[in-house]
Amino acid sequence: MAEEAFFADDAACAHAIARLGALIRQLGKIETDKSQAVADASKRFEDQATPLVDERVSLAKQIEAYCVANRARLTKEGKSKTAAFTSGSAAWRSGRQKVQIVPELEAKILATLKKRGHLDLIRVREDLLLTEIGKPASKDKIKGIKGISIVPGEESFSISPIDADLVERT
Repeated sequence: MAEEAFFADDAACAHAIARLGALIRQLGKIETDKSQAVADASKRFEDQATPLVDERVSLAKQIEAYCVANRARLTKEGKSKTAAFTSGSAAWRSGRQKVQIVPELEAKILATLKKRGHLDLIRVREDLLLTEIGKPASKDKIKGIKGISIVPGEESFSISPIDADLVERT
């Protein structure tokens, strides 16, 4: 929705740029005020929640300690992974295994897997180097290859009002 408004002269355009700068500063002030209001509200609610969170953490630790101490009985000697109580349940679940690689040995591990023929355990990834393809030196290399085209960058327009911060007043 581009508005077609032409100014009578440079002075009128300069005045419009100054107004644009004033609008940007006003919007910045509104954004700052909004951020402060959100921060104040967040702090108020966090302060209300803190004692409840602390109690929740403490209770969870106590419940876990009790269940660990009584695990054999609660799980019927390991036949169950869940302990049922009248108010809810507690359960033990095994997490997913993780593979850990010592970073200093990764190259040796790759070489060993290749040597043993376990290529199914190695990911090989090929990517086009778009930055290199876009360089003038690559023009002859990509000539005649279907699917590659160099799209020139678009020109952009910017307006930069002069910005002078006010001295903070207390």
